[in-house]
Amino acid sequence: MKLKIIILLILILIPIDAKAFDVSKDYSELMAECVVNQDEKMGEVYMVKRNKKVNLYGGNKFTYEDLEILSKIIEAEAGMNWLDEYIRMCVGEVLLNRVASKDFPDTIREVAYQEGQYHHIKYGLFDEIVPTMKSVRTALRLLNGERVINDKDVVFQANFPQGSGIYEIIHDNLLGNTYLCYSNNRE
Repeated sequence: MKLKIIILLILILIPIDAKAFDVSKDYSELMAECVVNQDEKMGEVYMVKRNKKVNLYGGNKFTYEDLEILSKIIEAEAGMNWLDEYIRMCVGEVLLNRVASKDFPDTIREVAYQEGQYHHIKYGLFDEIVPTMKSVRTALRLLNGERVINDKDVVFQANFPQGSGIYEIIHDNLLGNTYLCYSNNRE
């Protein structure tokens, strides 16, 4: 009898919207599977459940679209199977640094689609990209707050130097150099 009362009290004290998700499920992983399988509808459902769970237990909120676009950018820019996780993280982090910068638009979508910024978008190839789970998991790590550059002023990543200086040069025997560069308006 005492156990039933305790369970009833717990159910009463839990916010109603928190009952809409299963605490044991990893909704980020389910969203990731939806990106790879191109199932936007279920991805949106899992996003809502994930963000309700985040409201209750903490963490970073993000949209399904944020995950999908960031994953596609990572895949397009660093999806070659021989490249290591570090360069994938750098590519995604540069995009997120742009979102946080006053010199660029305020959303992942707006930064990605800003004119002349990403080759696959510029030439109409972006919608055809299906990111691998490797790229999606990298995007998840970044959206959940993990960083490898840890310098918000690094907002350029290209095969040539730009901005106010070079943060790092990453060399690949097939692709050549990738330059990670600082903003022209460093804070």
